[in-house]
Amino acid sequence: MKPGTDKTNKDPETESNSQSGLLPVFDAADPLQIEKLYRAGEYIMRQGDVGDSAYFIQSGRVLISLTRPDGSELLMGQRGAGSLIGEMAIVDDGPRSATVKAIEDCRLLEISKADFTRALRNSNPIVGLVTRLILLRYRDVLQRSENIKDFSAATSMLEQLEKVHAEESRVLELVRMANEFRVAVARNQLFLEYQPFVNMESGKVLGFEALMRWQHPVKGKMRPDLFIPMAEDTGLIIDATRWAFRESCSTLKRLQQACGDTSLFMSINFSALDFDDPAFPDEMMFILHEIGVSASNVHLEITERLLLRHSDQVRRVLLRCRELGMHISIDDFGTGYSSLSYLHQYPVSILKIDQSFVRNMIGDDSSLSLVKTIISLSQNMGFEIIAEGVETIEQARLLLGLRCHVAQGYYYARPMPEEAALMLLEKRHG
Repeated sequence: MKPGTDKTNKDPETESNSQSGLLPVFDAADPLQIEKLYRAGEYIMRQGDVGDSAYFIQSGRVLISLTRPDGSELLMGQRGAGSLIGEMAIVDDGPRSATVKAIEDCRLLEISKADFTRALRNSNPIVGLVTRLILLRYRDVLQRSENIKDFSAATSMLEQLEKVHAEESRVLELVRMANEFRVAVARNQLFLEYQPFVNMESGKVLGFEALMRWQHPVKGKMRPDLFIPMAEDTGLIIDATRWAFRESCSTLKRLQQACGDTSLFMSINFSALDFDDPAFPDEMMFILHEIGVSASNVHLEITERLLLRHSDQVRRVLLRCRELGMHISIDDFGTGYSSLSYLHQYPVSILKIDQSFVRNMIGDDSSLSLVKTIISLSQNMGFEIIAEGVETIEQARLLLGLRCHVAQGYYYARPMPEEAALMLLEKRHG
């Protein structure tokens, strides 16, 4: 449960222990705090309360106690850094099974029930079933064990095991990053860079791909491969992509007005989670109408992995997006395991040849054969084709010879801020 929901009254006997001044003043109910801070003597959760969060202890120690049916109190032990507390409440709707009080100033990383539910939904269903069965049996043991006497002998070993498991799984690092990313979305720490799509014959810039970046307040500019998978696993990517869509379409409108080219398009990356929402297309159209950008100037970039889900919901949403005029682009085509039947079932309009094939096609016959096959497939099925990762003039010439006319890569331009994109357009368009 969040500190703002759980009771956080101080124990009058230990209130004086919290005057150490080690922790800054904070609002316990602030949802954008990366860490939840409790002073010694404050209750983090109380037995019987409704809970919607669990916590990893970053620093400090807590005391866990349980009230028996006869009203007597049982001290179940202590926990310190690396331990997880309150985990039962995020698995089911049961009340808190114990009371937890800070006996030292504590810094806690929060895992909300909503975050846990999303992670469970994306995992194998067996994991969810086993997790809930174990919890049901544990609650049953607690309720029926009237002769529980002393947990102190086992608590030290359990605490050490919890800490080892947390370190080995990197779960603390991932939870912290997720909490930091949630703050980043809300506090404008994310920004976009734009990499152009270029007609290799004329040199004209046809459009841009919007690429998400994170300016971390401590770590600086973070690579997308460090945070995008985490954002997808936790479901935080949904809010991030909604922001990216609005931001990139606003940029597109400004670029179109500045260079006078209304055919300029913007390609935006979306995850599988975005398409689970049936209202997704209408939300996108509302944003486009509000900004004044045509749906035909928007390319939705998805991966083959999304098509592999073979979900009727995904297909319906993609069909609706295509009916509204948006284009569907398959990113990194050729790296997945999809069969050609997927290309018939989904309203795909653009294939992007994965950069690994483009990079290796000179000197590697198998990569060159794959590039030729993808280009031939696109021509036969009426798809547009884009080559990713073009870095040399030799690659560009070879692709042109194979009748691939549009490319993206460092040979033409690296990802850039909006101001540089405008300068590029002015240079290329005269």
